[in-house]
Amino acid sequence: MKKMLGLTIAALLVIGAVSGGTFAYFSDTETSVSNTLTAGTLDLNINGGNIAVTTFSVSDVAPGDSGSDNSTLANVGSLEGELDISTSAVTNTPGAGGTEYEGGSGELGANAQIAMYIDVDQSSTFNAGDIGLKSDNTTYTDPTPLYDVIDNYASKSWNATENMTASAADYFFVLWQVPIGAVNDIQGDSASVNITFVLEQSAAD
Repeated sequence: MKKMLGLTIAALLVIGAVSGGTFAYFSDTETSVSNTLTAGTLDLNINGGNIAVTTFSVSDVAPGDSGSDNSTLANVGSLEGELDISTSAVTNTPGAGGTEYEGGSGELGANAQIAMYIDVDQSSTFNAGDIGLKSDNTTYTDPTPLYDVIDNYASKSWNATENMTASAADYFFVLWQVPIGAVNDIQGDSASVNITFVLEQSAAD
């Protein structure tokens, strides 16, 4: 009986030692806080804002006349983007009331010419390194502007014309001219086209 009691007490002591034992190790705790993911922004401004503008509007032009106008494109977002450019259909409108020379359907777009380019260095002249837009949907960097009749720029697109870094700004120029020898039928006519600019995420991002 004493032997069994002694074994029981010994077993309880072992169990007590295992369950009641506390082992303390050195430790150091650090915390990672405020873990945040924030999306960047693409924001293309034209002439300092986000509303449609008119880049060129000229009246009373005649054969031999020429000129140019421009708008400023700026990436005011935080990400680099690719600039895409596209044009609408060209609207040719015959002169109101007509003249003895009026053709009746609006012929100015088939006679007046334009050249468009991105003035990368903002020098207000077409230099090597600037980006010209050809009427066949391609671009060129030859420092001589390439003109074509307005009608040939209808419904065209130029994708990824350039990469615009955050805070980059360029001029977009439209040069125009009415060649000597343009037909009399253009008297009183008008031609108009819309130009759309899209800044999209660069493929490298």
